Amino acid sequence: MANNSPQSSQRTDKSPGVSIPIQVRVGGAFMALAAVLFLLALVAVFTDGWGAPFEWTPIRVAIIIAALLVGGFATVRKDQKASVAQVVALAVAVLLIFGSRFLPQEVYLVQHQSFLVLYGGAALLCALILRRSVMPKA
Repeated sequence: MANNSPQSSQRTDKSPGVSIPIQVRVGGAFMALAAVLFLLALVAVFTDGWGAPFEWTPIRVAIIIAALLVGGFATVRKDQKASVAQVVALAVAVLLIFGSRFLPQEVYLVQHQSFLVLYGGAALLCALILRRSVMPKA
């Protein structure tokens, strides 16, 4: 029996080749970077106290790279199917997080905690500018 309801007649299949603009992907990566930097700053303040030096280690760099991957590839539209690139990028991000536990604890850079907040603010500003650039003009 055929279903002639209005819901089924209004549903249209979108093409699987729907692409997300690169500005939205990079903006999502900057947004995730900002969130992780703010979170790292908050954790550093609670664990080390305010004003303590922040040490950049391979573990923290791996977390930042994983956040960039998630932010760049987690952006989807309602009419978009998951692609192989998205699944691979998200799997690599998860592997980076788990694999970072086995990295050495050497320190790359030592800086003040306030720089994390400043970098996070700059990343947030970049994300908003990039995402605003693809919004339709009225």
